[in-house]
Order: sequence, then C-alpha cells, then structure tokens
Amino acid sequence: MLELIVAVFLAFLAICVGILFISDCDIWTYLHIKFGKDIATRFEGKVVWVTGASSGIGEGIAKELVKVKNVKIILSARRNEELERVKRECLALNNSTKQDAILVLPFDMVDYDSHAKALEKVVKTFGKLDILISNAAAMGQFALWEEAPISTDKALFDLNVFSLVNLNRIVLNYFKNERGRQGHLAVVSSLAGKMGFPYLTPYTPTKFALHGYFDSLRHELRKMERIHVTLLCPGPVETNIYNDTLTGTGARFKLTMMSTLTRNAMTTARCGEICLASIANKLEESWMGPLPNLPFMYLAAYQPFLFSK
Repeated sequence: MLELIVAVFLAFLAICVGILFISDCDIWTYLHIKFGKDIATRFEGKVVWVTGASSGIGEGIAKELVKVKNVKIILSARRNEELERVKRECLALNNSTKQDAILVLPFDMVDYDSHAKALEKVVKTFGKLDILISNAAAMGQFALWEEAPISTDKALFDLNVFSLVNLNRIVLNYFKNERGRQGHLAVVSSLAGKMGFPYLTPYTPTKFALHGYFDSLRHELRKMERIHVTLLCPGPVETNIYNDTLTGTGARFKLTMMSTLTRNAMTTARCGEICLASIANKLEESWMGPLPNLPFMYLAAYQPFLFSK
C-alpha cells in the first residue's frame, strides 16, 4: 500500500514538473484553463470594468473580453483618445458587439473624489457592475535602492496601491449593499509582488503591498461565498510601462534596457487570456510568464536557499 502511495505521489510530482516546463502559467491555473470553466461561459452577460485599459495588459484584457457574447465593458484610464482607440479596435474584433456595449470612462486614478462618481456612471449606464479588474500601474523608477528618491516611492504607492484600494473599497461596498453580496474584484499585481526584483525597488514593494491588502480582504470575505478576490501576477509582458520610467539620476530609461527586460516577454493578448481564465474560474491567485520565469518563481517560493545560490 505504501509503495502505491509513493508511486502515485511521484507520478503526480512528475506531471506537475512537466506542466511547469511547458506552460506559461502556474500549475493550478494551467489545469483550470484546460479543464475548468471557459471565459465565454463565465463572462456572458456580465458587466466588466477594466481600469488602466488604454494600453498594455488592460488593453489586452479588453480585447479578449470583447470576444464574449453579450458582455458589457467599461474602459477607464486617463487618456480619453487612447481609450477611444481601444474601443474602436475592440469593436473591430467582434462585429456583433454594439457601440453602446462599451463605455469609455476616463478619469485619473489618483483623483480619489472621482471614484464614486465613476461607479455611479457605470451603474447608471448598465444597471449593475459584476466584475472590477484593477490594472492601473506605473513603473516609476529603475534605480539602485539607495538612489531612488522617497518622492518616487510615495507617488508610486499613491497610484499603484492606494488608488486601487480606494476604488476597490467603494466597489466592494456596492457589491455588499447593492448587489446582494455578490461580485468579483480582480487586481493585476506582478511576479514582482511575490519576489524582490533588483533595481525595481519603488515598483516591487507596491506590488507586495497589493498582496497584503487583498489577501487580507479575501480572508475577511471567506463567509461571503459570492464575493471573490483574484490576484493576477504577470511576469514580463510586451507593454509600454517602461516608457515613462526614469533612472536613479533622473535620466530617461534607455530603450536598450527596456529591450533587455522585455526579451522573451508574453504578449498582452496571451496575458489577457490567462487573466480572464483565472477570473472565470475564481482562482485566488495566478502566476503567468514565459520560461524560465515560473520555474524560478517556484524555486524562490519553496526553496529560497537554493534560489539564492
């Protein structure tokens, strides 16, 4: 009997290791993509709000989402013209989607007074909100730990953390009080929120902070089975997040540095697909990224001594 248990365990371990080296997402997410609920089933007829939707991951999520039948989408970011571009490109991807199924709702995430008003606009337009996908973020600074000015840390925490927390608190109260304790909060973090990355000290701790906030919230909501929290952790993705990044001396981040960091990066379309599949299956956390990111992440999480060597 013991031999059988050992054999089954070893077979299971071999399957997990095999998945790890062929997949661009973590083992649990991979299994749900293959055998769980599909995106079309979960999102059909839903009202989904995507912040940070004018480019990058948010744009990728929106373009995957528009392929779903009868979905209603809210696109938010600061740049109205870019949101309108994303809307046009989304409509071109699915001819059955009507103009009024996508609401362009520009606002600045660090303008906290605009959050409640934005939610009111969403509910007034579509009658409800089912899912909030919070994606707004900035890189800020690529610098040595001691070079980054504290002003950068404060500004990045304001955008990457506190603005998301404020908007999600407002939406959570809406889910509890207006939607009969149902809804879904999905937050785009990063693999940098699971492991410290060198030279990204102003950015990395903001992602760690998101896990502290939303892991705590998830535990508070355990008894509310109809309100879900998902943390999405992409690795390198083909985005323009580096474009406005400065070095520790205040100089512009060089494109040669950007090309090095984004080498072998995941496309925004694939990232969006995995994010939506994770939300569809109500996963608590998903990691995603091309090889060799995830094997290293597992090593860092479960064998930190070996990883450090």
